[in-house]
Amino acid sequence: MLNDLLKDESAVEGMPMRIVVTVVVFAVILGLTGKAASDFIGDVKEKKLMDELDRIEKRAAVMYLQGGARDMNNPSDLSGTTESIHVQIPDNTAFVVFGRMPDGAADARTDNVYYYVLDNGRVQAKSSVARFSGPAVFYPGEYELMLELVRNDNGTFVAIRGI
Repeated sequence: MLNDLLKDESAVEGMPMRIVVTVVVFAVILGLTGKAASDFIGDVKEKKLMDELDRIEKRAAVMYLQGGARDMNNPSDLSGTTESIHVQIPDNTAFVVFGRMPDGAADARTDNVYYYVLDNGRVQAKSSVARFSGPAVFYPGEYELMLELVRNDNGTFVAIRGI
């Protein structure tokens, strides 16, 4: 009986199929895990981007509400409110724009808009209390930005520029 058991090779016939199924299942699990990790990293980078943009917007809104704008029509007026801020735009970002709608239109109703476009084409637009003298466009990287409250014949704006 032991001898018959050792000579029975019926289990060996199904072995290649079991290996193929195991490899396919493992590959699918590995692929799904990789996709989930990639999505997670993208979400973390987008959250960091939103935090950076929220810091800019909050500082611009405070400046705008407090007043003290420099008159752009008077070259001798140097009394405007300014503030510098360090930001880092993550590498999953195509670009960030302050002061213009995603469709390119800019007027008195849309100069308080800022938005970002990710590498995957996703667009997220937000609005602010502050009006921006944009468009101010930023690409991935580190920036030292200067926010300045200015006014002209069209009203008061927050100008954003790299320094």
